Amino acid sequence: MDINIIGAGNVAWHLAHRLYECGYTIKTVYSRTEKNAEALAQQVKAMAINNIAKLPPADIHILSLKDEVYVDIIAQMQHTEAVYVHTSGCMNAEILSKLSENYGVLYPFQTFNKAKQVDFSAVPVCVEASNANTLQMLQSIAENIGNFAYNLNMQQRLHLHLAGVIASNFTNALYGLAKEILDKENISFDIIKPLIKETAAKVDYLHPYDAQTGPASRKDWNIINKQIAMLDNDHQRNLYRYLTQTIQEQQSKREHEEL
Repeated sequence: MDINIIGAGNVAWHLAHRLYECGYTIKTVYSRTEKNAEALAQQVKAMAINNIAKLPPADIHILSLKDEVYVDIIAQMQHTEAVYVHTSGCMNAEILSKLSENYGVLYPFQTFNKAKQVDFSAVPVCVEASNANTLQMLQSIAENIGNFAYNLNMQQRLHLHLAGVIASNFTNALYGLAKEILDKENISFDIIKPLIKETAAKVDYLHPYDAQTGPASRKDWNIINKQIAMLDNDHQRNLYRYLTQTIQEQQSKREHEEL
């Protein structure tokens, strides 16, 4: 099974490596930036191109791009009988219908960075397809490269992506704020890492509401008000107030459920 990878960003980088590790043939890597295409192609023994018009035939074309460039790239590609899939959490699969009757989504649900290796065997892979044969093919690929194939429609995938943004991106922004607070007092960020890891580990065996601790959960207004006053600006103070309110509303909801 020959695969063309269209894109050389973080997701494409990890996906191409994982497919190659699992025995798939990566035929071509395309990127508008030639050196990016060459860097990835060299590692998966593929041909590198920076002109989408030169994309050769393949069994599967995997488009792994920024959402805003899909329309432009698709407009330059030819209609064939091959399978075309994208890796976006927010893009409708039907955008690929101009290229083939066989199209779908192969969405690895994980945060990716080229600088950090990912254990793909633990990555859930979400799939959607235009027909049964394409779905079966994508399920097989997903199960080979990840831990399980989840069949999700567009609406479900949008909500999964939203949940991922809140759980990952927003949480990471709070890590950044925590680092700023520590940096002001010349305290190493390393001191907070065990707390971060333990908090994340709890959701393996506890409902997130049940795992919650801290002054907001205890309604300890003495500490809450003192910490609000310690923050640098109104944006940070309003964020602290909003998250405190969110925690307390979640606690009240959990208590009501248990009645």
